[in-house]
Amino acid sequence: MAPLLMRPAVCWRTMGPRPGTRRLGHERDTEAAMAGGPGVGRRGPGGGLDEGAVPPLLAAPDCESLLAAAMAAVDLAPGTRVEVAALYRLDDDGLIRLAAAIGAPDELVERYRVVSAAADLPFAQVIRDHEPVYGPPREPPAEPREPAARDEEAAGAADGTPPAEYAVLPLLVGSRCVGSLALTLPGGVPLDAARHRAFLTVAALCAHRFDELLALTPRDRAPGGGSRARDPHPPQARDRATMLEMAMANAGIGSFDWDFASGRLIWDERLCRLFGIAPEEFDGRIETFHEAVLPEDRPRVEAAVRESLVTGRYQVRYRVVRRDDKAIRWIDAESRVLYDTVGKPRGMIGVAQDSTEAQNREDERQARKDFVLNITRAFTAASSIDDVVATVADTVLPALGGQRMAIYLKEDGGRMRLIGSHGYDAAHQERLRNLADIGIESPFLAGVRDGEPMFIESREEFFARIRDERLAPMPGLHAWAILPLATADGLVGACLIIYDHPRAFSFDDQLVVAGVAGILAQSLARARLFDERRAHLTELQRMMLPGRLPSPPGLDVLVRYRPGSDRLDVGGDWYDALPMPDDRITVVIGDVQGHNVRAAAVMGQLRIAMRAHAAEGHQLSALMARGNRALCDMDTDLFATCCVVDIDPADGRLRIVRAGHPHPLLIAPDGGAALLESPGGIPLGCFDDADYPVTEAVLPEGATLLLYTDGLVERPGGDYDDGVAELSARLADAAAAAGPVGRSGLMDLERLADRVVTPAVSAPNDDDVAVLLVHRRPRTAPAD
Repeated sequence: MAPLLMRPAVCWRTMGPRPGTRRLGHERDTEAAMAGGPGVGRRGPGGGLDEGAVPPLLAAPDCESLLAAAMAAVDLAPGTRVEVAALYRLDDDGLIRLAAAIGAPDELVERYRVVSAAADLPFAQVIRDHEPVYGPPREPPAEPREPAARDEEAAGAADGTPPAEYAVLPLLVGSRCVGSLALTLPGGVPLDAARHRAFLTVAALCAHRFDELLALTPRDRAPGGGSRARDPHPPQARDRATMLEMAMANAGIGSFDWDFASGRLIWDERLCRLFGIAPEEFDGRIETFHEAVLPEDRPRVEAAVRESLVTGRYQVRYRVVRRDDKAIRWIDAESRVLYDTVGKPRGMIGVAQDSTEAQNREDERQARKDFVLNITRAFTAASSIDDVVATVADTVLPALGGQRMAIYLKEDGGRMRLIGSHGYDAAHQERLRNLADIGIESPFLAGVRDGEPMFIESREEFFARIRDERLAPMPGLHAWAILPLATADGLVGACLIIYDHPRAFSFDDQLVVAGVAGILAQSLARARLFDERRAHLTELQRMMLPGRLPSPPGLDVLVRYRPGSDRLDVGGDWYDALPMPDDRITVVIGDVQGHNVRAAAVMGQLRIAMRAHAAEGHQLSALMARGNRALCDMDTDLFATCCVVDIDPADGRLRIVRAGHPHPLLIAPDGGAALLESPGGIPLGCFDDADYPVTEAVLPEGATLLLYTDGLVERPGGDYDDGVAELSARLADAAAAAGPVGRSGLMDLERLADRVVTPAVSAPNDDDVAVLLVHRRPRTAPAD
């Protein structure tokens, strides 16, 4: 009995047609047996059914008598008989229950008294498949048989076919299976076609009587085993219920019934298993359910219950901690609320199913989605090729688990140029550059050139797929994702993600990496256009500003210009230095509203206009007024601030005129800084009749004059006066650190300019910064 009940349902031989027609063939054999076909009412050679065995089968008063009649009807070798057998019924709840057992040990009977229809046991398999199972010998064949081989075995059963140790037969009534019959075969029985038909005949007769016995309720059974009435429920209804239960069993769906008034909770066996609770240990309390739900999910469950009282439908996904193995599992539950006659909710009936795998897949999809979104945001902020390379190294590479990477950009001539790498030292850079020239023509990388990514999971696979010694990988590299970077315009480059260990690339991995490659390609193409645009604008800005500055005797002049943080080397700030008669010099600094191409264009026109007016010999006040009218006459609504200072190096006399621009700063030889306050006019471009007064001052020997635009001192949300105070402090610190500007001349000005400008351009700032420094050398200090 132990092999018959406990052995997994793996058939050694199933007598009948090949797969795809087995059920139809079995039903045809059963119909033939019931109609009195071969093997009925006689003993055939090698097996058959004695005609005296039929009445006990058809008239058995109860299940145990029916089982005994079936055991007696089976033809075995002379002197042997079936000693152990079991009869199982399939109930409407989808469970298989023992109806009768003879000769089986009590512990096995108890162990297998109730099992699921989905169990991996022979007597459950035959109910699901509607096919008999004949038990294998002690040592079943090591390899599965092909269908043709199985047919040959069936045909030659009488010629030494290995014997069967047990037979498990489905009990079929038409297309409906009511149970199964399990029989041990002492010593083994060779199976030929006649004996197979005899087994089917026994099963058919047994099924007929078994169905009648099952249709009787206990109160309808007459004394002595007779019957008075049939089950009023038609077999079709029971069959549909059975199919539903079997479907729920196969899907692992459990059911529950909750009574609101009493708090009574009924779970079926499957639901108990979902929660890791033995059915006999479930106490039916709603509190037991709440204790199993993860504390973080209890509010969601309670909210779903409250909502169901309004909508009539309960649907929620939550996590539970299984009682037996403490595993955390996701559960999907759904039910309908039941109402009493006055419409008051009285309970709910529903189903629940383990959804852990579905939740895990959903989490993985969401993680991939979040990853792609984060990568997209990171690339969106990259405005140059260097930014793109940095994003790949800092964001993409760690997220993909790689250790090294290299990015190549396709140039106009078709060559690949290395534009960035990570994880390689300087000695390997030349190797990476050489790989570009080799790989672009290698036939082993033709697929990459055509837009197909290549995933290589080990060094062995690399050498098998890329048989070119020139492309042999460096030591310590074990897996590669070679990604073409393509846009609608074609291939723009390639990216290598490299691993220091072998790595398997799943389908999801390849999908994510390919998606990242697409985003990277678009970002790289955009960054290249942006770099080209920046180069053009930088050249435009360079042409709009003076290429070199005059060097009047006794003075050192230095400028610094830095664009805003939008990374375009173009803006509205400008500076100029004009040589004047008598060795004087006129320095100009200005700021057109905005820091874009439009501001740069207005700046260029205004600078040229003021330079032309200065060349005509106009005084400072008139020069600023003419600049104002020039801007008012332009087709623009932009305004500009400006400061013009005329310097006489002989005596240091300064003449200053301002149009809404910051005051100049005077840096004394000892490092002290002070504003040269001067009344000024309104910004240029506001009113065409504005006046601009002139203020005079002196630039002492060894002192430095600082002109600057507001980007040097203004910060978003900051106070302008505080910014000027901080600038004065920086100037004092810079002068103290560098010493007085003297014999070193321009070299000292360079250091001073760097210390002044660097803090301003290091902080995020959308404004341009322009600085102009004029140092009056002491008469004892020779010029450089």
